[in-house]
Amino acid sequence: ALVNLDPVLSAQLVAEIYIDELETILEALKRAEEGMVQFKFFHAIISGDLTKADVVAGPVLLSNLTVDHHQQYLELMARFHPEMVYQHLITHDNYRAEECLQLCQAHEIADASAYLLERMGNVSSALQLMLQTLEGRMMTLKRVVRGLSTSSSYPLSSRKMMRRNHIRKTNSHAYHDIKETQSVRQILTVALDLCERNSSTSSDKSGHGSQLWFNVLDRLINAKGFLRLSKELPEHCEIMLNVLSDLLKMTMQRMVSNVALPDLVRKITSDHSGNHLGEFREMISTMLSTYGSELEICGSAVDVMNDDVHKLLKMKFNLKMRGAKIGYVDGIALSKDGQHPNQNFSRGSFFHVGTTGNATTTSSVSDLRSEVNDAEGAKTALARLRAKRRTKQKQKLRHSKRNEIQIGMMTSSDKLYANGGSSDAAYMPRYVGSLSSAEHYGRLQ
Repeated sequence: ALVNLDPVLSAQLVAEIYIDELETILEALKRAEEGMVQFKFFHAIISGDLTKADVVAGPVLLSNLTVDHHQQYLELMARFHPEMVYQHLITHDNYRAEECLQLCQAHEIADASAYLLERMGNVSSALQLMLQTLEGRMMTLKRVVRGLSTSSSYPLSSRKMMRRNHIRKTNSHAYHDIKETQSVRQILTVALDLCERNSSTSSDKSGHGSQLWFNVLDRLINAKGFLRLSKELPEHCEIMLNVLSDLLKMTMQRMVSNVALPDLVRKITSDHSGNHLGEFREMISTMLSTYGSELEICGSAVDVMNDDVHKLLKMKFNLKMRGAKIGYVDGIALSKDGQHPNQNFSRGSFFHVGTTGNATTTSSVSDLRSEVNDAEGAKTALARLRAKRRTKQKQKLRHSKRNEIQIGMMTSSDKLYANGGSSDAAYMPRYVGSLSSAEHYGRLQ
């Protein structure tokens, strides 16, 4: 009685007081109402409702449940709520797959059976089971639609015909919400989930995964034939065609991101070339609309990237043109004329300018021991460097087919140096601790 009133509070009471007698309580609940009370008790624990109400009692009871208890919970679920089995299987793993498959097949739970077949590696059989179930549920939907005829209640007067057309349009939209239509959409969603999980990688979309999608597409396109809609009343045929159109739209929306677009178009134009174009009009328009939306998103992303690159280049140029005010070098204040008391910096030292106006000098790793001391040695070294850079430049020009002008932050001296030439700056002495004159950078090219 307590479990029927509130299963969550009953489970919380057991966790707080009777945790040691859990097995006895479960055996007692098993005999009540043919197991329905036990199912409610299990569901309150395993579904997470108890954990939401009490973060301590929920994990305590859940940890005391064994695999046999979970298997018993699945058996009760298959008896009382078979529509919940599939969702439970894909969100939990505390069950034995082979026993669950036999249980689902015994209770004819198609979606759960297909999922278990997939887990056991039999993907093709799982998809075929889903497609057979889809056909059966579509036939059931057709019988439901056929039983709700509206044609016999209206005479063939013009006013009654207008009223009948209005009712026909209303019914065509109302059938999307009935139980049988939702059942068809649910089984198709499960089949599409199976195809998506077993699709090939993005680098090879034309393999086994694409064939799974094409099997679903073929079955939906050929549904008009095995449903024999041409022999149905016009209003019944219209309702079923609307349902098929929605199912095709669902499939195409999921296929676009998993199957290459040329393969999809080739499949429609080759295997179904005998069908009328009107049957694919809405499907193709939906596919192209989705593809256009993806192009717009990619174009917007490129625009944002170009804007960011332009801002970064502008920021880099401003930083390069801006001078830095230095008041201290290695913690020693500069004089009014910018001179440092100690000018004897080591050769090859680096000059680091901080944001607070304090500059530091660090010695290089190699100390530039290979630097040529006399002018003749410097000229020889520079000649070798120029020859080496000319050789590299000729190789680049030989391998490149076009010479594109790109935005850069190089000065004229930098460009001359990169092209293998040299400038007077290479022969000028450089003093560590003092800033050189500002250099004109010109315009961006």
